[in-house]
Amino acid sequence: MQLLRRPKGDLIAWAVLAAALLAPLPGLITFTGPPMEEGFMLVFPQLVAAGKVPHVDFLHLYGPGSLWVLAAIYKVFGATLEVQRMVGWVQHGALVFGLFALIRPWSRVLATGLALTALVQVITPVGLTALAWDGAIALAVWSLVLATASLDTQAAGPLRPDGSLRSGSTTDPGRPTWWMRWRPAVAGLLAGLALLYRPDLIVAIGLAVALMWWLLAGRDRRLLAAGTAIGVAPMLVHLAISGPFRAINGMVLDPVLRLRGGRTLPSPPSTDELASTLQRAAALRTHGWPFPQPSAPMQVVVWFYALLLGSLAIIVVAALVWRNRSHPLTARFLALGALALGVLPQALQRPDTTHLAWVGCLTLPAAGVALAELIRTRGWLSGPWEVRGHRLDVNSTSRFAPALIALIVGGGLAVSAPQYTSRAYVDLVGQGVGINDTVVKVTRGDRHYYYGDPQRAADLQAAIDLLDERSKPGETLVVGTGDLRFTPYSDAIVYWMFPELKPGTFFIEMDPGLANLAGNGLAEDIAEADWVLQTRFWDEWDEPNDSANPGDPLPNQVLAEHFCVVGEWPTVILSERCR
Repeated sequence: MQLLRRPKGDLIAWAVLAAALLAPLPGLITFTGPPMEEGFMLVFPQLVAAGKVPHVDFLHLYGPGSLWVLAAIYKVFGATLEVQRMVGWVQHGALVFGLFALIRPWSRVLATGLALTALVQVITPVGLTALAWDGAIALAVWSLVLATASLDTQAAGPLRPDGSLRSGSTTDPGRPTWWMRWRPAVAGLLAGLALLYRPDLIVAIGLAVALMWWLLAGRDRRLLAAGTAIGVAPMLVHLAISGPFRAINGMVLDPVLRLRGGRTLPSPPSTDELASTLQRAAALRTHGWPFPQPSAPMQVVVWFYALLLGSLAIIVVAALVWRNRSHPLTARFLALGALALGVLPQALQRPDTTHLAWVGCLTLPAAGVALAELIRTRGWLSGPWEVRGHRLDVNSTSRFAPALIALIVGGGLAVSAPQYTSRAYVDLVGQGVGINDTVVKVTRGDRHYYYGDPQRAADLQAAIDLLDERSKPGETLVVGTGDLRFTPYSDAIVYWMFPELKPGTFFIEMDPGLANLAGNGLAEDIAEADWVLQTRFWDEWDEPNDSANPGDPLPNQVLAEHFCVVGEWPTVILSERCR
C-alpha cells in the first residue's frame, strides 16, 4: 500500500527504469559473456558448498561474500548459467534503483536520467556476470540511501538525534517507526557486507561511511557503527578457516601487488589503438551504427577524461559546499562523491571499458549531482530545493536545470562513447529479438555457453564431446592456455560444463604473474591431472604490460612428457595422461 501512495511521477520513473532493465534482458541471457569470469562465478560457489575454501583450495582475488551468497542461491535454484546471470541482473537493478533513491530528493528527472546513465555503463561490458564488484557497489549505494535517509529524518523531523520525539510532537506521520529507528544499523550492515564482497573497496566505503557516522548523532551514530561491524564480522570466520596469511595473500597481496604488472594498462589510454585484448576481441557491437562516432580508441579516451573531469567537479563542489555539510542534500552529495572518488583508482590503473564502466556508474551520476548541488547552494535559479518534514522536495519554478544536467551527463556519454554504452545497449536489445544475433551455443547435456566466434565454438564443442566420451567421473581436469608460459586468461567455463570432473589446479582463474609464476604449483597440478584442455583463444594476447613476458616453462615440459594428445583442432587441444 505504501507503494500505491507514492507520487504518480515516481511510479512512472520506476516503470521507465524497470523497462530499461528488462529491454536487453533476453539478449543478455544469450550474451557472449566472459568465459573465465562466468566460469569461476559458477564453479567457485559450488566448490565452497562442497567444503572447499577460497585462497586455500583455489585462487580467488576477492572476498568470500559473493561466493557464499551464490552458493546459497545455487542450492535453491540450481547452478545454471541463467540463474547466475539473473543474479547479475538483480545486482545491476539494485544499483540503478539505489542511485535513483539517493538522487531523487534533488529531482525526479535528474534521478531518472543519472540512473539510466549508470545502467548503460554497467550492463554492457561483461553482460550479466554476477561479479563481486557489481554486488559490492549496489550494497554500498543502498547503504548510503539508508544512512542519508536517517540524516533527512534527523534534520527534518520532529525527531531528536537519538530517535525520540521532540517536545510538543504528537503521534502524527512524523512519529518514528521501528524501521526509522533501526535504519542506520541496516545501512551499516550493508556497508559491511559490501566489504565481504570486495575488501579492496575499503577506502571508498570507509570514506562514505565515516562521513555518515560523523554527520549522524547519538543513537544513529552508534547503530551505524554496530551495523558495519556486524556486516563485516563474517570475514573473521573466513580468516579463521583459511588462515590469515592465505586470506591476506589472496585478497590483498595478489590482486593489489602481484597482479598489477600483468593487468595495468597505460594511463591515459592511447588515441590510436585499444590496449585491451578483450576489447579488441569482442564479437559484440560490430554491427552498423547510423550516427557519427569517434574511433573506438578515441571513445575510450573521451570516457577516461570525462571521469577525470567528473572527479574534479566532485572535489571542487565538495570544497565549496562543505560548510553546508549538515544539510541533508549536501550530505547526500558528499557521501556519493566520496564513494565515487574512492573507486577512481580502478579506472586509472587499467583504463579499459570494463573498468571505466565500473567507475563511471558512480562518478558520472555523482558529477551530475555536484552540478545540481552547486546550483542549489548558489541560488542560481529561483525556487531552491528545500527540506520539508521527512521529505526533501524540489519547489522550483524553473525545472529545466535537472533535465539539462541529466542530458549533459547521460547524453554526452551516449554520443561520445556509443560503442560501449548506447550502441552496445541497442545491440543487446536487438539480439533479444533476433537482430544481429550471431552467437553460437556450445553444449553438453543441459549445460551450455555462448561464443561469438564460430571457429572457436566448433573446436571447443568437438573437444567437449570427446572429453565427455572418454573421461570418467572423479578424474581431474586442468583448463589452460595453448602455451602455459603465458596465462593471461582461461576458459574456466569448461570446468562448470563437467561437474563430475574435479578441477585439477589451484588456478581455475588464470592471471599473468600468478598462474605462470615459477614455483607456484601449476606444473605439479598438471603432473597429477588426468586431462588437460588447452584453448589457443588467448595465445595472441597482446597488451603493453607484463602479460607479454613468458613465465615458468615447466608446465609445458610436464605436459609434453606425461600427456598424449587425443584431439587437436585449430584452436583447442585435448590431452590425456599417457597410460
